[in-house]
Amino acid sequence: MSLEHPYRKFENTPLWKVVEEAISDLKENRDIEVTTRLEYVIGYICERLAETGVEIGEQVRDVV
Repeated sequence: MSLEHPYRKFENTPLWKVVEEAISDLKENRDIEVTTRLEYVIGYICERLAETGVEIGEQVRDVV
């Protein structure tokens, strides 16, 4: 991810990794097609989750 984007603060976070893996799985299964730079898609989702205060932790794992 060499080009600049407005979501740098989320890179190298556990949240970024989870979102990136989820999107990669969906792409690999051909459930979605991403036409926007992936950093923007991942970053936007991370930002929205952060704004709502969603936390990834035991509470989420217990639901799944």
